[in-house]
Amino acid sequence: MQTRRTVLGKLLKACAALTFARDSKILAEAVPALSVNLAQTAPVEVPSNFTGLGYEMSSVATPDLLSPANQRYVELVRGLGRQGVLRVGGIVANYTRYVPDGPSRFDRQNTVITRAAIERFAAFLNTVGWSAIWSVNFAQGTIPDAVGEARVVSDVLGTRLLALEIGNEVDNYGKGQPFRPPLYDYEAYRKEYGEWHTAIAKAVPGIRFAAPDTAKAVDWVERMAKDANGQVQLLTTHYYRNGQARGSAEQLLTVDPRLEDMVARLRAASRQSGIPWRICEINSFSGGGRPGVSDTFVGALWTLNTMLLLAQCGCSGVNVETGVNQLGFVSSYSPIQDDGKGMNSAGVPYYGMLAFAKAFAGCHQMFPLDGSRQSNFVHTYVLGAKGRARNAVIVNMDSRADAHVSLVNIGIKHAKILRLVAPAADSKTGITLGGAQVDESGRWRAASQERIHDGSVAVPHMSAALIISPRT
Repeated sequence: MQTRRTVLGKLLKACAALTFARDSKILAEAVPALSVNLAQTAPVEVPSNFTGLGYEMSSVATPDLLSPANQRYVELVRGLGRQGVLRVGGIVANYTRYVPDGPSRFDRQNTVITRAAIERFAAFLNTVGWSAIWSVNFAQGTIPDAVGEARVVSDVLGTRLLALEIGNEVDNYGKGQPFRPPLYDYEAYRKEYGEWHTAIAKAVPGIRFAAPDTAKAVDWVERMAKDANGQVQLLTTHYYRNGQARGSAEQLLTVDPRLEDMVARLRAASRQSGIPWRICEINSFSGGGRPGVSDTFVGALWTLNTMLLLAQCGCSGVNVETGVNQLGFVSSYSPIQDDGKGMNSAGVPYYGMLAFAKAFAGCHQMFPLDGSRQSNFVHTYVLGAKGRARNAVIVNMDSRADAHVSLVNIGIKHAKILRLVAPAADSKTGITLGGAQVDESGRWRAASQERIHDGSVAVPHMSAALIISPRT
């Protein structure tokens, strides 16, 4: 039996959908269409585990967080894809010890991981179907400690262990952190890495490694790619648009030139070495994000657009940082929020990741587009499978101008639309995808029934549209 509130809610959603469809028709008639054409180049393969989340090491030690008993968290992670990667490390990894037995500690500068905590984490991975990148304490630990921890992690996680990291943001060890001498450079790091790698690989045959895990030093990644000598199976680095104090909403509206340069160099290093690359820690602004920006709708659009851009450029995956950060509070940029009382929910950036997941349902390729970028603010991506275009995503980051995009030339005419919208760019609430929000159980289901029949899509300013073709 439906309650009065349920009936009213459905009516309001229906009215909203009709209003948006009417406004979109008016927009389509008023704004000249940007025509999308495919380039005559091969599509880019996107790994099924491209999507990832990043955590400080303390999250593994936190009771009932990354646990199969936390059903809401399980559903939130599952909503982002059947496969994915959880990376645990961060700055807290520099202050973490493995102790087989005894109580765990989840302190930002004194975290203790036990075998029981690792077993709970493994059970969580098995429940959600994801794998993990695990960091050992290269900053203050010892080789024997790392060998012992790697043995346990490999034994407990089994095939769920994607790779082991030796260190976190190692290029910063000699820059204000007390872990290495001030002149600590790549040569010094590479020598140490080789010693740690040799010992761990000998003790745990077949274990895979991710490196060098730099904060910004792309040249360290390039050099590691050249002299890996079989000691690295995944090239890794981090990316933040800016620091918290220097961040602004305007910076998230356009693609960062530093990111474009970084991507081009990483892609070249990967192609030359044959080693895939992953940005294993990424989000808007370091230091937990900028409140009032990272936790608003512009943060969700930035998350979606950045993930699509990186996938388009051949990145093998991203780990969007979430949860409690190295400073001990829940970051404003977190896709998954925590009220401090064991209640987890979808943060605003989660909707960007959710949109990415829904756009890629049934797809494993991205198709390069012909011509130069048509706008600094309107970004179109074409997704598909087996060499055939199937879906598209249009992200309009313009704060004022609406967009009208024609997909006729790529063969997409009849499709449904899932719109990612909010009341305003700075909204912290009211964000919807396909007319629906993530519910209290951590699940999402589209409510919108909007469709196109002529390949023409209207995308109002500060919104995104997922165009999903019927499967044949």
